[in-house]
Amino acid sequence: MTMLTVPAGDLLGSPGKERPFSGTKPVNLRFGDATVDGPMSVTGVAHGQLDSVRADFEVSASAHFICTRCLEEWDETVSTSAEQYFRKAPDEDGYAIVDGVIDVAGPAQDELALALPTAPLCRADCKGLCPTCGSDLNNDPCDGHGEDSESPFAALKDLFDS
Repeated sequence: MTMLTVPAGDLLGSPGKERPFSGTKPVNLRFGDATVDGPMSVTGVAHGQLDSVRADFEVSASAHFICTRCLEEWDETVSTSAEQYFRKAPDEDGYAIVDGVIDVAGPAQDELALALPTAPLCRADCKGLCPTCGSDLNNDPCDGHGEDSESPFAALKDLFDS
């Protein structure tokens, strides 16, 4: 496992100077029905600027999803790219050059979290589950369920009608 810290003291105030970096870090993220529990991989380049160091990077990790319509589960790689500026004083996110080093792990984890879907779907045209019997309408279309009065919840049907 490689650390995601990059020596950057010589990059600060040196426009055009670059330093490639790469590494992995274990992460544990859960956002709704999307979970990342394992290593995230990060590759990028730190660029010297007059008053900062800019890190351009790509981050990827294997994620586990549960479809919000039909509850199907699957694993898929999530990838995104981003940039983060590091200055001597911390920015609003708290990222700064500390002792001549930048730590890309925090911004990479933040960007990975933002790349996770809020409501994962197994496919765009997912039909979901039957609200009466619970069968997966993608694989087993229902032919209907007779009268609502047969349902144990039929008495609740008119509860909120005005």
